[in-house]
Amino acid sequence: MTKFHLKLIREIVEKYHKGINYNHRAGNNNPSRLIERHFPSVYGPAGKNRVRRCVVCTANDKRRESRYECKSCNVGLCVDPCFKIHHTELNY
Repeated sequence: MTKFHLKLIREIVEKYHKGINYNHRAGNNNPSRLIERHFPSVYGPAGKNRVRRCVVCTANDKRRESRYECKSCNVGLCVDPCFKIHHTELNY
């Protein structure tokens, strides 16, 4: 029953998300980031010190780089607290 509910919620969100007003500037207007499972991963190949800009910090006018990303969303994120914020708050 839980799988059915999650599938139904995902379909409703994907169908009607265009009517939602998004206030953040990160450019990721896909609300499925709030209901799917996402995991942090190190950005770039092992042994290389590559970084990405954190989309949550950028949306809040801060310049912060992180070695971590969400591959599912294809965005750079600070592990704490930005990863949680990006995946739990619609407007950050």
